[in-house]
Amino acid sequence: MVVVVVLAAFCAWVAAHALVRASRAKPQAMDETWGGLRKVHVLATPRIGGVAVMAGLLAAMAASFLVYRALPAWSLLVLCAAPAFIWGLIEDVSKRGLVPVRLALTAVAASLGFILLDARITQLDVPGLDSALAIHAFSFAFTVFAVTGVAHSMNIIDGLNGLASVIGLLAAIGIAIVAAMVDDSLVFPAACALAASIAGFLVVNYPRGRIFLGDGGAYLVGLLLAELAVLLVHRNSEVSPWFPLVLLAYPVWETIFSMYRRKARGQSTGQADALHLHTLVYRRVVRWRGFAGKPSDYAIRNSLASALLWFIPVTCLVVALVFWERSLPLQLAAVVFGISYTLGYRRLVRFGVPRWLVIRAGSKSSTEVEDEPLEVS
Repeated sequence: MVVVVVLAAFCAWVAAHALVRASRAKPQAMDETWGGLRKVHVLATPRIGGVAVMAGLLAAMAASFLVYRALPAWSLLVLCAAPAFIWGLIEDVSKRGLVPVRLALTAVAASLGFILLDARITQLDVPGLDSALAIHAFSFAFTVFAVTGVAHSMNIIDGLNGLASVIGLLAAIGIAIVAAMVDDSLVFPAACALAASIAGFLVVNYPRGRIFLGDGGAYLVGLLLAELAVLLVHRNSEVSPWFPLVLLAYPVWETIFSMYRRKARGQSTGQADALHLHTLVYRRVVRWRGFAGKPSDYAIRNSLASALLWFIPVTCLVVALVFWERSLPLQLAAVVFGISYTLGYRRLVRFGVPRWLVIRAGSKSSTEVEDEPLEVS
């Protein structure tokens, strides 16, 4: 297994480097600078990093085949995720986002996982809902909805160098640890291969932001994490169904809160904006040389903002691992997370950041423009 993991990480790293070099001659693979609500980089950057993650997964599959003379069982999981990954990659290259189509193909991938791998949600330790989940049709619909939502949530938080990748890496490690505890021979190697592939990409992505995960990569990572979490809980009754919910609390709650926030402001829940938590941290906590810095200053600011947010998934990982068998503590942790996130967000959006928490480098530039206070219900 060690050889498989090392090879996956190495191939993802090599592929990411190769994509950076190749993209210089193919501008259609580049993400333009500025001009968008959530763009915080100043140099054109390839956004096809999902190819590197997939390369790592394929390398892990090939290594497993050479060692065990058979493709690993989790190969089917990667196949199920292929439709959403391929469409996301097409959007990354064409720069024409069709969210409904992307979500539909993600739902198709979740449906394939349900049918081919028996990746289904049958229990949440919630009275009433568990009875409904015992009905096959309801379990199918709920599983597809949940898996699609988690995959989409990884794309929502993919706005700073290393943020989505670190969250994905930590979640994959958490799933692998619990899978090892319950001796799950399907989930454990798949989670290890995914973690290694993300790590290989992350080395190139962070801190300089030389390549982005892109829609294809974010949906690939999100889908695989969601499917592995569902499989882990369904195949092992001792694992609490709230373990993956706490493990992925940040992206899941960010998505739910964003929908509520937009609805409260009279906007469409699917309308893009620049009010995500990571964007606010970038703009109001990490004020590295304002808006008059060099490209390297922007990269530093981007990476610092991302690193400040890593304590959230790290905390979620620790709590989820401590209580992985016990639903009540995990449910309480989920409630505490939701309240803490909401209160912290309101302080940020209303300029309630303590002065000691603001990170600066040098004096404030005369060209720096701060945001106006925003009303958030």
